[in-house]
Amino acid sequence: MDTTDRVAVITGASRGLGVGMARFFLDQGMRVAVCARTPPPFDDSERCLTSTADVADPKSVSAFCTQAFERFGDIDLWINNAGLLAPIGPMRDFDPSDFTKHIAVNVIGTFLGSQAFVRHLHDRKGTGVLINISSGAAQNAYAGWSAYCAGKAAVDRMSESIALEEAAHGVRVHAVAPGIIDTDMQRMIRQCPPEQFPMVKKFQDLKASDSFNTPAFVAEAILRLAFDPSDRKNEVLISLPRPS
Repeated sequence: MDTTDRVAVITGASRGLGVGMARFFLDQGMRVAVCARTPPPFDDSERCLTSTADVADPKSVSAFCTQAFERFGDIDLWINNAGLLAPIGPMRDFDPSDFTKHIAVNVIGTFLGSQAFVRHLHDRKGTGVLINISSGAAQNAYAGWSAYCAGKAAVDRMSESIALEEAAHGVRVHAVAPGIIDTDMQRMIRQCPPEQFPMVKKFQDLKASDSFNTPAFVAEAILRLAFDPSDRKNEVLISLPRPS
């Protein structure tokens, strides 16, 4: 699988999984455009474009897509990674504005990134792979995570719909649940009291046993899914296993 000079875009690459994927892709010889609301921890270079962008703002996302295309040319892979976990706790206690912000990033942000990439592919009449980062929470409800479960379920259904709409146009779409990765999000979870998040001990135990996937593992799996014909899958919804 040769990924040299392939072009990837990653939204939400200020920390954690997004940063890890970008670094892995760069190590594989790819050209990578990354954005986040805060400046991503990368220097602009011949093979890396960094930008601040609000994934919930249509003009910001469209401008970032144009930046990436003008710098690197045709985009092969687009990964919508930006996401929030908060608010956590009983839905009855939520401030509606916090729920609205959550959906704006996790759902509207995914919609806008997907739309920008699909329009880019139509404009150049080319093929490409769209990856929306999902979660096991899309399929399994957790008390305290009503916002996160709702948002990720929406990402899954949206991805399936886009796949149906765009299959004839050479666009492959996958919603990838990457497994549990020890990010800032996980640290937030482990600090929750049980009355806020009843399943907190499960995640504390995962930390104690170091039962995590790594960003490099996820990045490699996504590259195989996108560019290795022997690993190509017809399913839209993909759940990555823990590495053996």
